[in-house]
Amino acid sequence: MGDAYEGMAPLKFFVQRVLAAGLNLFLGINLIFIILRLAPLSSVELRLQQAYQVGILRYPEEAERLRSSWLSFYGLEGDLWLHYIEMWRRLFTFDFGPSLVSFPTPVSVLILRALPWTIGLLSLSIFVSWLIGTLMGIFSGSMSSRGLSKLLLGLSSVLYPIPYYLFGLVLIFLFAYLVPIFPLGGGVSVVPPHLTGDLLHNLALILNILHHASLPALSLIIPSSLGWFFLSAYSATRVKVTEDHVIFTRLMGVRESEIRRRHLWGEVSLAQITLLTLYMSQILGGALITEILFAYPGLGYLIYRAIAVFDYNLLAAVALLSCFVVTLSVFILDLLTPVIDPRVRHS
Repeated sequence: MGDAYEGMAPLKFFVQRVLAAGLNLFLGINLIFIILRLAPLSSVELRLQQAYQVGILRYPEEAERLRSSWLSFYGLEGDLWLHYIEMWRRLFTFDFGPSLVSFPTPVSVLILRALPWTIGLLSLSIFVSWLIGTLMGIFSGSMSSRGLSKLLLGLSSVLYPIPYYLFGLVLIFLFAYLVPIFPLGGGVSVVPPHLTGDLLHNLALILNILHHASLPALSLIIPSSLGWFFLSAYSATRVKVTEDHVIFTRLMGVRESEIRRRHLWGEVSLAQITLLTLYMSQILGGALITEILFAYPGLGYLIYRAIAVFDYNLLAAVALLSCFVVTLSVFILDLLTPVIDPRVRHS
C-alpha cells in the first residue's frame, strides 16, 4: 500500500502543478484584459485629439463619424464580451490583428521582428550576470574576512540601489561621447542588415551586431551581477559555511577551492537557478528603459512606441505572451526542482 502511494505521489504533484499553472494563467489573462479596458484613453481617442489639434476636425458630427470608421477599421468595435472572447481567440491563434504603430503590419510580424534582438541581448546578459554574480558571491561568502571580499561587498552595496538605466547613461557618456569606441544606439549599421551568401558580409554583420549590443549588455550585466545575484549568493554562502559538514571538511584540511567546488557551488547554485529562471521568464517584457536609451530594436522599444499611441493590439499581445511565458517558466521550474534538488524530492 505504501509503495502504491509513493508511486502516485509524482502524478499527484504533476496534476497540482498543472492546475496551479492553469489558474495563474487564467487569472493573469483576465487581469490584463481588465487593466487594458480600464485605460482612460484609446488609440482612436488619441488620434481624434491630434486631429482636433491640427484643425482637421471642427464639428462633433465629423468626429463621431471618424470615430466609428476608425473603430471598425482597426477591429475595436463591439461590446465588452465580444472583445473578451476575441482576446482568447487571438492568444490561441497568435493573430492579434493589425498594429496601430505600423499599420497595417500585423502585430505578430512586429513581435517576431523584435523578439530575436531582445532574446539575444537579455538571455546573454542575464546568464552572464547570473554566472559572474553567483561565482563572486560564493567566493566572497566563503572568504568574508579577505580584503577582496569586503571590496566586492562594498561595490555591491553601492551599485545595487542604483537604477540600471542611470548606469547606462554613464556608459553612453563615457564610451559613446567622451571616448567614442561604441555606437550611440541602434542594433546594426551594416547594409544589408541580414545574412547573405557572402561570408565576409555575414562575419562583418555579426561583429557589427555584437559591437552595437556591447553597451546595452554592459549596462545590464554590471549592476545585475554585483546586485541581487551577488547578494543572494553571498547570503546563501554565509549560511552554508556555518553548517556542520562544511566545518568538518575544513577541519579535515581540505583546500578552500575544493570546498567551494564540492560543497558550496552545488548547494548555492540550486537556489540561484530559481532566480535565473524567473529572470529569463521576463525576457518578453524586454529591458524597456535600456532599449529606449540605446534605441535598441527589441521588444522594449516596441512597447514604448505602442504606449505612445496606446496601440491596444500590440500592448495586449506582449502582455498576454509575457503572462504565458512567465507561467510556463514557473511551471517548468516547479517540475525540475525535485529533479535537481534531492532535498525537495525526498521531503
